[in-house]
Amino acid sequence: MTTATTALPHRNPGRMFLALGFGLAALGIACYIAQVQVGHLKRPWYLPLSAMLGVVCLVVSLWKRRSVWRVLSLILLVLLAGAEWGFLLGSRLPSYTGTQVAVGKSFPAFATVKADGVPFTQRDLEGDRDTVMVFFRGRW
Repeated sequence: MTTATTALPHRNPGRMFLALGFGLAALGIACYIAQVQVGHLKRPWYLPLSAMLGVVCLVVSLWKRRSVWRVLSLILLVLLAGAEWGFLLGSRLPSYTGTQVAVGKSFPAFATVKADGVPFTQRDLEGDRDTVMVFFRGRW
């Protein structure tokens, strides 16, 4: 006696890709929040890349089954990925075009104010001792 085995129809095709897409986008944001909390301020290239992988997963989910909610989810995730790319590329520091200071050369002329309000110029660096000047961008 033989019985035919029929596979049950998959009720929600592509739902796994839908969840994976949102999960990847959320994981990128969570990693960035953790990176800021730790104080490790490096360029977060993974942030828009994880959102783009999420967009790819949502496209696969939409390909497997079309629905209005999946289209809206795809639009939302594309907007999120675009905003993350804008954040990443917009926060890029401009390239350094000034003159570099080499050992034994005089420091270029400048004037600034210290944190306590006292003026500070290149003349304050002159003297018979070696001086190292470090520009610290800060963490704000």
